[in-house]
Amino acid sequence: MAENLLRKTSIEEESESCHVILRIPSTKEENFNEAVRTLTVSQISSAPTYAVNNSAGYQAAAKLLLSGLDLSVDPCQDFYAFTCNTYLKNATIPPGASRIGTYDQSQELVNAQIANSTEKITSSSSVTEQIFLAGYKSCLQWFNDANPADMSNNINSKLISQLGGLPMLTVNWAGLDWGSFWKTVGVYESSYGVGSLFSSYVSIDYGHKEKHALYINQGDLMLPRDYYVKNEYLAQMDNYLSDLVSLVQLYNADIGGLVLDSDIKAAVIETVQFEIRLALAMVPDELLRNYYQQYNLYSLDQLKKAYPNINWDYYLQGALKDIDPAYQQDHYVITQPAFFGALDSMIGGSRVNQRVLANFVGLRLLTAYSDFIGGDARKISRRIRQFQVNPRSKKPIKFYDEDKQYCVDFMSTYMPYGSGFIYVKNIPERDQVKADVTRQTTLIIDAFLNMTKTLKWIDSYSLNNVVVKNQNLVKNIGWPWWFSFTNTNYMDNTYHVYYKNILSINQSDFLSMTLALSLAYQQTENFGLLEQAADRENFGGPPSEVNAWYIPERNSITFPYAAFNPPYYRFDFPQAFNYAGQGGTAGHELTHGYDDEGVQFGPTGELSDCTWESCGWMDKNSTLGFIQMAQCVVSQYSEKCCPLKTGNVHCANGANTQGENIADLGGQQAAYKAYRTYIAVDRNGIEEDRLPGLEQFSPNQIFWITYGYSWCMLQETDNLVNQLLTNPHAPGSCRVNQVMQDIPEWGQDFSCAANTPMRPADDQRCHVWTDAPL
Repeated sequence: MAENLLRKTSIEEESESCHVILRIPSTKEENFNEAVRTLTVSQISSAPTYAVNNSAGYQAAAKLLLSGLDLSVDPCQDFYAFTCNTYLKNATIPPGASRIGTYDQSQELVNAQIANSTEKITSSSSVTEQIFLAGYKSCLQWFNDANPADMSNNINSKLISQLGGLPMLTVNWAGLDWGSFWKTVGVYESSYGVGSLFSSYVSIDYGHKEKHALYINQGDLMLPRDYYVKNEYLAQMDNYLSDLVSLVQLYNADIGGLVLDSDIKAAVIETVQFEIRLALAMVPDELLRNYYQQYNLYSLDQLKKAYPNINWDYYLQGALKDIDPAYQQDHYVITQPAFFGALDSMIGGSRVNQRVLANFVGLRLLTAYSDFIGGDARKISRRIRQFQVNPRSKKPIKFYDEDKQYCVDFMSTYMPYGSGFIYVKNIPERDQVKADVTRQTTLIIDAFLNMTKTLKWIDSYSLNNVVVKNQNLVKNIGWPWWFSFTNTNYMDNTYHVYYKNILSINQSDFLSMTLALSLAYQQTENFGLLEQAADRENFGGPPSEVNAWYIPERNSITFPYAAFNPPYYRFDFPQAFNYAGQGGTAGHELTHGYDDEGVQFGPTGELSDCTWESCGWMDKNSTLGFIQMAQCVVSQYSEKCCPLKTGNVHCANGANTQGENIADLGGQQAAYKAYRTYIAVDRNGIEEDRLPGLEQFSPNQIFWITYGYSWCMLQETDNLVNQLLTNPHAPGSCRVNQVMQDIPEWGQDFSCAANTPMRPADDQRCHVWTDAPL
């Protein structure tokens, strides 16, 4: 369909009787439907003509944007519908998934490239590549086995046995001494990546930037917190309970258990009731944006005194075994003291016994490894886990039903720099692309700094701190510094040292392969960092992930090479496309350094200038101005109730999404201004050629259309509801329409009349990190 439309609207390829749509500027700010007219070629002899570029890159960019555009929609009324309706009409959510979007499809293309590249790996390839191939082949063999071996007994003997068995399936369960129980909780986290009563991680110490700290976080829920605490989600909780019961019953049958189904159901109900009490004790996400309040240092003795019913000695021994022999002398960060106080009281007050705790912890592990249980366990587990996010990427867990996609994703999760190295190594133009993106990023940073100079609410002291923070920004572009495509010694023998034993594991034993990869990941990327010096240049994730991130405690932005793909970037695409896509991403991540969380951290990542209740590098009056700016964004997203869906939840949470919304607004404005600088400086003021089939749109308009297209996403209702409840990102329609309404240049470029939905009055806009007049 996109190809036919491309040919139909191309001026150069059609006869005089064809129709083209041209943008006719209106001197009276008429509506779009009057300003955009359908004319025959004979009627436009006096209309301006434009250079049209028919290169392969320009044709591909046009085809991509045309796959989303709905020219029957007035962009001044609904820009998201204008840029995405055709995509949404033709998109199909794949089996096993709950959404499909333009960047989801980009990740699938990257995964396919990695899968193809594994065919080039030989015995003379790097050790890293060989390890990746071994895990990948083991995964493929298991995935494609028509009759895979039931691993339930292995799960029971290798994992569940550490709890003394799953109490609800163990007749006359004897229990554990409390030390052994808490040690198992720690082992499950640090070896198998399974959080339960706690959800701990290692990152740079907010107060001591030269080292790492263990952050002991509140527990891990399977569903969004609101599901447990609000009555309107009773149906979802019933489904969750039913799925857990079915999963345990399958497992019970596999291991030859003798427990009756009715007893299993009763035990699962008791466990979920405890989980509800945990949810009530947890601090909701929207209240977790003050990092000073979450930075509570405790020595081991202080932990024992504050929460005496938790055996901290054994928990830390389990979590840090073979990592930190001197763990008893260290300090630890408790992020939510109120939660730990509540859990300690439940245990000390006998409101919960060890049997229920062990069932809760065991169910967490069973669900995480349910792919190895027979029958419908995988299907059941996916229904439960669809609401979880990947603890590393913070993106929803994605489930693939195609073998190569599944196994590349699996290996990217457990060996992120294995997949990243294979991907980047096989791209010949990688250095040219990196140089282009680096130049683009420089222009965007300069544009953002110029924006801040227009602010009326910031004083010279605080403005100087903006500059200093920018001067100390770490920019990770493409791949980590230690990637060498000629000498892989450091990568093979130092960075991936914990992965070496993977090559000795039988590839037909995928469970053992998974457990070994999980342990290696935790030792390399999480718990194992505790005793290492902090590295601000830590890339933070695989170069093969279509994503980008800002890490406040490192003051670093990271753009994985995989992000340099459509819908964000392609080297031969027009720069209007690339600046809107990858440039907008760069501006977004940069602005995170100056959102409500980023302003708490100083130029090298430490919590900055802390008072008795908060931290931040702005003076008092500037802080009040910033708070007013941020509150405008919070109120705007909550009050306008985007995306206006029906059901129990239909509004994006303005408080929970404020950081991402501020980043969208600040970042896209910086990207646009950087693009205009690129035209003025790099092209000496000469505008780019127009896209074939989209000649009616100026390069500036293509910039905005590209941004809209990048957020096209078709979602199932449950997926959307879960996003609204738990995700710090607003839905795509909000990230397009709400952002465009606050950027006056957008309305100018589309000649929208004042006070139309997409061009509100100035006093209805939020001015984010700029007060510059249009």
